[in-house]
Amino acid sequence: MQSIFPLTAARVEEWSRRAEVLGVLLVGSKSRGHADALSDDDLEVLLTDEAHARLSPSECIEWHAEGEGATRRLIYDAQYAPLSELERKVESPRDLDHWPYERAGVLFDRDGRTRAAVEAAARMAGEFRRARLRHAYIDAWVAARRAEKTTKRGMEAASHLLVARGAKALSRLLFALEWRWVPLDHWLEPELNSLSDESRAGEHLMEALVNGRQEPLLHALDSLEDRLAAEGLPRADKRAELFFELIHPARAEERAVHGLN
Repeated sequence: MQSIFPLTAARVEEWSRRAEVLGVLLVGSKSRGHADALSDDDLEVLLTDEAHARLSPSECIEWHAEGEGATRRLIYDAQYAPLSELERKVESPRDLDHWPYERAGVLFDRDGRTRAAVEAAARMAGEFRRARLRHAYIDAWVAARRAEKTTKRGMEAASHLLVARGAKALSRLLFALEWRWVPLDHWLEPELNSLSDESRAGEHLMEALVNGRQEPLLHALDSLEDRLAAEGLPRADKRAELFFELIHPARAEERAVHGLN
């Protein structure tokens, strides 16, 4: 975790003296070690339910900027939210409800509930991971094959869209293999670089996106075959069987959570 600005630190100290503030988190680029000259301090200020209920939507965001014109820069932005909302995120299937907390910095914790909630939200349950691996694997393969067929039909725009969908599914697969959540789109590259990824599938994913071609997606899946087989997923000659299993009406509820929509 990279250090916060002195002005931010002073504001955190002020929040800590307010009884309704239960915790303060650093999320965003600094918590992930990706900060650069454009980065500010992204904060979540966790309140009691009663205190948060008194705020209007516009009062749930606070920020501080310095300078004018081209030199103006944001120092911090803070979102006020009830701690109970963070505690409920443990059950959410959305990556955005988990990824920010994988490396969140706990800047203030009044009674231990904040740190516990952060750790719970960051964790990926084994059953969820198993379902994600299965669906992401098949979704990446199907999107790449459909892109291949669409390219032969001369529909370039549709092919590029399918490649992007395949890359999204492949990213779900790669991060889940390491028990991690998919990052926000604008942090995909540095987060891919943080994976161990001995198969170099992440490089194939980036190649597919940059060039709009499906071949690298298929190369990535082939390079992962042994690792996926160790997770109980079928090898290439049995992918179709898993596809038919996952699209069966009996799996509709599961696909609503794990399928690429």
